[in-house]
Amino acid sequence: MNRPVILAAAAGALVAGPALFWLAAHGAAEEPAVTRYDRESKYYRIRVVDYPKEGRRCLHFARSRGIQSSMFLSDPVKLDLRYSQSMVAALALHPAPQDVLLVGLGGASLPKFIQKHFPDVRLDIVEIDPDVVRVCQDWFEFKGTPNTRVVVMDGRMYLKRSPKQYDIIMLDAYAADRIPFHLTTLEFIQLAKSRLKEGGLMASNLWEHAVNRFYHAELRTFQAAFPRTYLCKAGDSGNIIVFGSLAAEQALKEDWAARAARIAAGKDLGFDLADLVRREYEHLGTQKIAEKPLTDDMAPVDTLRREHPRHFEEAQS
Repeated sequence: MNRPVILAAAAGALVAGPALFWLAAHGAAEEPAVTRYDRESKYYRIRVVDYPKEGRRCLHFARSRGIQSSMFLSDPVKLDLRYSQSMVAALALHPAPQDVLLVGLGGASLPKFIQKHFPDVRLDIVEIDPDVVRVCQDWFEFKGTPNTRVVVMDGRMYLKRSPKQYDIIMLDAYAADRIPFHLTTLEFIQLAKSRLKEGGLMASNLWEHAVNRFYHAELRTFQAAFPRTYLCKAGDSGNIIVFGSLAAEQALKEDWAARAARIAAGKDLGFDLADLVRREYEHLGTQKIAEKPLTDDMAPVDTLRREHPRHFEEAQS
């Protein structure tokens, strides 16, 4: 197997893929499951489970019924989870991405998709848990390419230490069912922003099965950091992708969709990217959000996730 190169290792906070309650919705909870891998890593209990009736292999962290990633056994590169398709919209929001950073490997769905359909993109992946990397190699068909680099390190620490500039930074970092708080704050987002090239953008996967104060606070944090912000709501998955852009002009829905159609031309992506942009596009802009940005000194993520938001249009105090 041509394995991705593991370049570095460092201790830090949890970085992983998204947690989505997919099983009940797909009926997989009712069918016999086959556990392929079940071990404790330094950060998680990692489980790889096959659902033969669904033809899927899923990655689980901890003991949650939620999943981090899902792969079609018959087509390992096809994007199964709905949010991952919305994340791909970042490749169309930027006019010509060459260097992309992904924070959080999960089950390697996005890296495999980018490797196949956008092989000229230089892709760096930062994942804190080396066991997650090995599981992706052994069980999720994740292989190395000349343009793929894997760094085993905390995502924030990597951005502090590396001066490399990117066109797109994708944040898909989850500790079982939530984003580690130090990857939610204004200081972190400003750090990531400083590693973007001119006109670059950042896309972050926010998974919230119920809209709460954390969700609004994170939108407000992006709004405070970037001159232009957008949302793509990933169907009924519970995921919302927030985009922060340094572009000089606002991206209009039809312009974004037209770029999506161009980059998808001649490719079998498995979904209609241009139609996805048209259906999900929302310009966050200067909409008033009744939460303050999260900061390193004040980021009560768990508390905010349990509280319903104030009215979205209420003026911030």
